[in-house]
Amino acid sequence: MPAPQGKCWLCGRYGRLSKEHIPPESAFNDCPMLLMKVKERTSELAWEPGDSYRRGIWFRSLCEECNNKYGSKYGGAYVDLVRDVADRIGDVPYFHKISILGVRRPLAILKQVLLQFVTANGPKFVQTNAWVAPFVREPRNQEFPRDVGVYLFASNVRGGRNSGVSGHVLPGGRTNVVSEFSFWPLGTVMSFANELADDRLAPIHHWAQFPFGYRGKVDLHVSVNPMTTAYPLDFRTESEVRSQAVAGADAKAPSPEATESMMKKAMSVSGETESWVFSGHPSTVKKMKDRETPR
Repeated sequence: MPAPQGKCWLCGRYGRLSKEHIPPESAFNDCPMLLMKVKERTSELAWEPGDSYRRGIWFRSLCEECNNKYGSKYGGAYVDLVRDVADRIGDVPYFHKISILGVRRPLAILKQVLLQFVTANGPKFVQTNAWVAPFVREPRNQEFPRDVGVYLFASNVRGGRNSGVSGHVLPGGRTNVVSEFSFWPLGTVMSFANELADDRLAPIHHWAQFPFGYRGKVDLHVSVNPMTTAYPLDFRTESEVRSQAVAGADAKAPSPEATESMMKKAMSVSGETESWVFSGHPSTVKKMKDRETPR
């Protein structure tokens, strides 16, 4: 069956859309997979079966030219890093760090991470973030926005999660706009507008300062984090999730101003304005609804 045609999410040209594997097949994405999705509009964040894949997870997001051209330029460096993490992760306890010394081609790895987020964040992401396409499509382009952060972490969980661009209510009523794409053994995170000062995340956006042909090496120290729920940036253990479900009555809702700012930022980054689901602890969401319900 010939490949379907459509608009490439990266270059915007109309043509045949290829199978874009994220992460690349050689980064352990070549086995049968079951994609689970979150039940929407329920009182708790629960899973239900989605699509199944015979050989890795892929999407019809890039044209054949973009897929072949940029995947070959950046994918090899990223796969090398993934395999280094897989070799070292073993049974490392949660929140301990593993060190990958002598990482090669840091700018190529950063560009591969961005290339994966082009697909993970949906068809309007590149359209509404004008810097993304030039950064990905031009290997020597080192222009990276100061208000965008990219981070890595490791995980022993044999699976992954993909949030897309998310307006997320964090513990204590804090809000943020983030995107997470994780697939064993490496998690990748983007943040928008705010620096994520979290020791469990290793920043790599500064890798944009290295030339594409850089022949030196960089060191990377990544935390091994649990992934128990579908929430982006949720690194609670299973026991912490259970205990906090009981203690959730103390959850603090963000201010109306913070909530509105989060929603506007998420929509402007993603390009999506009509259909949205915001995540947060059920007790937090209930408090937000109670605050907005007329008495």
